[in-house]
Amino acid sequence: MGGDDAIDESKLVLCCALCCANLSTYPTADCLGCSGKVGICCLNAEFCCKPGAPCLPCGCIGPACEFDGCSCFNMQAHCCCCVASAALPCNEEVPVAVSLMGLTVYPKCGCMVPLKEIMDR
Repeated sequence: MGGDDAIDESKLVLCCALCCANLSTYPTADCLGCSGKVGICCLNAEFCCKPGAPCLPCGCIGPACEFDGCSCFNMQAHCCCCVASAALPCNEEVPVAVSLMGLTVYPKCGCMVPLKEIMDR
């Protein structure tokens, strides 16, 4: 999952998380649309139906080979203001976290913690 995808992880607010999987909200005006990525090792399949997102090789779908830390498995799905992400092992876009109903207890305690604060640790 690369940094040039349709989701700006620095704008996400963590809702629920368990280890290397999380559910976040995308509380910005540019959350309209849907996008997704599924990858095994460095091979990804992507789709994107979001205004202003980077173009993919086959219109709104496309394969990609990205060398971004190469998690064995990674996934990200976005629909309007909801974003689900997972990676095994965790990577820079999906950090280790524990959170329930907006209350985060690891790696930082807080309510509705921005994912950027966890990623900066």
